[in-house]
Amino acid sequence: MIYINDKKINKLKNIKDYAVITDFDWTLSTVTSQTSMGIVPDYIGGDLLEKRKEIFKYYHPIELDYTIPDDEKSKLMKEWAQKSFSLLSEYITEDIIINATKSAKTYLRSGVKELFKILYEKNIPIVVMSAGIGNVIKSFLKNEEILFDNVTVVANMFEFKNNKPLLDFKNIVYTSNKNYYNIPENIRNIIEEKEKIILFGDVIEDLKMINKEQLNKTITCGFLDKNIESNLNVFNENFDIVLTDNEDFNSIKDIIM
Repeated sequence: MIYINDKKINKLKNIKDYAVITDFDWTLSTVTSQTSMGIVPDYIGGDLLEKRKEIFKYYHPIELDYTIPDDEKSKLMKEWAQKSFSLLSEYITEDIIINATKSAKTYLRSGVKELFKILYEKNIPIVVMSAGIGNVIKSFLKNEEILFDNVTVVANMFEFKNNKPLLDFKNIVYTSNKNYYNIPENIRNIIEEKEKIILFGDVIEDLKMINKEQLNKTITCGFLDKNIESNLNVFNENFDIVLTDNEDFNSIKDIIM
């Protein structure tokens, strides 16, 4: 089902000069997909998979709970990220990323590939921002043949030295700090020149991917596929378009373009 803020949409509809900022996991991908953090553990299995499941089971319900005060939730989300990336660092390699993404049970929502191709042809910048693994996301988008020149991936990127993973643990991107200023300055400059911005996410915190001062020219789209009954009101209060029940991108192309 789709819920629409008609007043905001009508104000911004048909403005052609725009940019796109989007989350990846369970936004571009379906809600039943493996996440960019889950693809490697699912591929390797064993202790890594079991430990990752335990961590996810504890912290994911917290991520979806909007009754927790922001400061407290941010600390817990940072804790989740640090535990998860510390665990992954014991196992991950460049070859594993390549092979894991090829066999991943991760699926784009219907209409994503078509939308990305349209945006590429129109030279519209796309920022894919994630608290997940940037290497995995880039590898996946490349396999799907939509890692075009206009796509910038902003996420946690592992570097490899002698095939050993290196990650800046002091600057991990996680749910609560995934914000506009994570985007490289040269891309932000392009975004700020645009007449309209379209943002896609699946948690309220994804709204931080755009600067508050630019919300008046931004159409915000939230995919709500979990805890729908308890979170529908807060999503409708915060997003201009809310899509439930694993809606796809075909449903909103006519609305926003």
